[in-house]
Amino acid sequence: MKLWIFWPILISTFLSAQTFNIYFQLLEEGRIQEVKDQLPELKSKYPYEPAIPYLQALMDDDGYSAIIQFRQFIEKFPDSEYTDDAEMKIGEYLYSRGLYGQASQQLKKITLKYKNSNHLQRSVDLLVSSFKATGEIDSAKYYVSKIKARNSELQVDHYGFNVQRFDVKLKKLTSKDEGKTKASIAQDLSQPWVVQLGAFGKYDNAKRLKNMIKNAGYPVEIVEVMSNGKRLHVVRVVRFNS
Repeated sequence: MKLWIFWPILISTFLSAQTFNIYFQLLEEGRIQEVKDQLPELKSKYPYEPAIPYLQALMDDDGYSAIIQFRQFIEKFPDSEYTDDAEMKIGEYLYSRGLYGQASQQLKKITLKYKNSNHLQRSVDLLVSSFKATGEIDSAKYYVSKIKARNSELQVDHYGFNVQRFDVKLKKLTSKDEGKTKASIAQDLSQPWVVQLGAFGKYDNAKRLKNMIKNAGYPVEIVEVMSNGKRLHVVRVVRFNS
């Protein structure tokens, strides 16, 4: 197919992107009314452009209403270049309102779903602050370690705790039940390993990790252990075969 056939599409796409970059810049400068005045023309000229509903959400003075619009935008345009921006706006709003539990759940989405997002550093910063506000330091360490393993450029020194390499610890599993059937013994021999994923002082933190791993399809359990006089809740995958 001839390249010239695509030129109108390419030019239109380029001009559209340039146009909306100008309006985003105007919003950053606080010139909101100028953008509002241009919306009717923009809607007419670019009826299917995702940037328009995103612009509208950015200009909404009502925080709660804006959050609804951002969520609708994410649902309607999951692959848009503005989707991670919308996710971040929701996280920032929840954090600013002191809804730290909800904020941490929201901010985790950005760190795990949008690896190349420009908001990665800030989303992790707010995620750690949210966990600290709710006393979930173990969770903060866990997620920072996990995210750092996937994003080497992430700055973590300012969090005030040591970030361990996100790694698994393997140990042999020994049977405590001598009355097992031959079938279950054979299963043990084919899958003889336990994978320890984390140890938490708070049971709720261990349960949260357990549910996440369980939803991924792995058999998982929480085991209480004593370490240096402290009770820990260890999360581990059982019968892991490799």
